[in-house]
Amino acid sequence: MTNRRNFIKGAGVTLTLPWLETFNQLHAADAESEPRRLLLICVPLGIYREAFIPKETGSEYKATEYLSVIDEFRDQYTVISGLDHPGVNGGHSSEARIFTGVPSNKRNVRSLDQYLAGHIGQHTRFDAMPLSAGHSIFSWTDGGTMVPAESKMAKVYARMFVGENESDRKKVLQNIGHDKSIMDLVQEQAKALKPKISTADQNKLEEYFESIRETERRLVKSESWVHKPKPQVNADSPKDPANEAELITQLRNVCDMTYLAFKTDSTRIITFGYFQQNKVNIPGVSNGYHGLSHHGQDPNNITQLRLVELELFKQFKTLLTNLKNSKEGDATLLDRTTIVITSNLGNGSNHSNKDLPVLLAGGRFKHGRHLSFEPSSVPLSNLYLSILNQFGLEDSSFATSTGTLKGLETKG
Repeated sequence: MTNRRNFIKGAGVTLTLPWLETFNQLHAADAESEPRRLLLICVPLGIYREAFIPKETGSEYKATEYLSVIDEFRDQYTVISGLDHPGVNGGHSSEARIFTGVPSNKRNVRSLDQYLAGHIGQHTRFDAMPLSAGHSIFSWTDGGTMVPAESKMAKVYARMFVGENESDRKKVLQNIGHDKSIMDLVQEQAKALKPKISTADQNKLEEYFESIRETERRLVKSESWVHKPKPQVNADSPKDPANEAELITQLRNVCDMTYLAFKTDSTRIITFGYFQQNKVNIPGVSNGYHGLSHHGQDPNNITQLRLVELELFKQFKTLLTNLKNSKEGDATLLDRTTIVITSNLGNGSNHSNKDLPVLLAGGRFKHGRHLSFEPSSVPLSNLYLSILNQFGLEDSSFATSTGTLKGLETKG
C-alpha cells in the first residue's frame, strides 16, 4: 500500500501535495490520505427555536420550518438541543466563547478551529480560515489572542487563487525574512529580562514566547508555499457588496468561498458568523435584525425574524448541495466535512445562554435524528470532543467537557 508521506519523501520534495485520487485506498484514519474538514458557523443573535427545533425526538421527528428547507439532507445532519457551555454567560458578550467553551470568569483560550488547526493545518496552504458573513470573533489561539476574520471575499479569492509574479514572490520572501530577524532580536531581549521580573510577568512573557513560536511556525510554512503554484478554479472572483445591508450576498459569497477552499484543499478549517446589526435587504423585512432578535413575542417581529433566518438555511442548502455533488476519492466533500451551526444565545429575545440550538451535519457521524438533552445537563464541549475524536485525535477532554456526546455515533 502506498503511503503518502513516504511518496513525498521518495520524490525528493518536502511540500504537501493536494488530494490525489491515487491515495484513496489508504486507511481512513490517516489525515493525509483522507482529508477531513471542519466548518463552524455561529449565528450570534440566536435561532428562533419554534422554527428550528423539532418537538419530537429521535428519527421520526416532523421537519420544522427551517429544517424543511434542507430536509432532503435529513440523513446527513443531526439536530441537537439542550446543550450549553457551563459558566458561560453575559448574553451577547458570550459569542467570543461559543467555540472555546471557556467559562466567562476565565481568560478565553483556544477555540475548536484553532486547536484542530494545530494538528492538521500543516497539510494545506492555510492552517485555518476565519471568515466573516457580517461578524466573526470566534477564533482564539492557545495564548488567548483573537484571530481576525476576513470579511472581503474578493481578498480571500485572491489569496487562494491569484498567482504572484516573481517580483511579488521575492517581496514576500523578503518580508518573511525581515519579520523573522525582528522576532529573533525581540526574543533575545525578552529572554534577558526573564530572571529580573516577577512570576506573574514571567507567565506573561511565556505567553509572549508562545505567540512568537506560533508566528515563526506560520512564517516558515509561508516560505515553503511561496513557490508552489496556486490552484486554478472555474469560478470568478466574488463581488463584495458595498452595502452592509446586503446580508444575503455576503453570506452567499462566504459559502461560495468555503466550498472553493474545501474543494481545492486550500484549507480544511473555516469559521464564520452570520450577523448584521441593523437593516437587512430581505423582502418583507423592515426592522433591524438585532431588534428583531429581541422580538418580545411580537408576531410581526417574529415573522420578519423568520424571513431573515430562513435565508441562512437557503444558502446553507446550496452549500450542502455543492459539497454533496463534489466527489473526492470514493466519497463526497460532504462526507468529509463536519459542519456545526449554532449560536451563543439559546433565546435571543431574553439573552439566555442556555439550551443552545445546534445543527451537526456531514462528516463520519450517523445522522438523521433529533438528540435532545435536559437543559444545562450536558456541556456543548462534549460535542466538540466527539468532533476531535472523529478527526482521529485521542483527546479525553476539551474545555468543560465531561466526555463525548452520548447518542452520537460514528459510521463504521
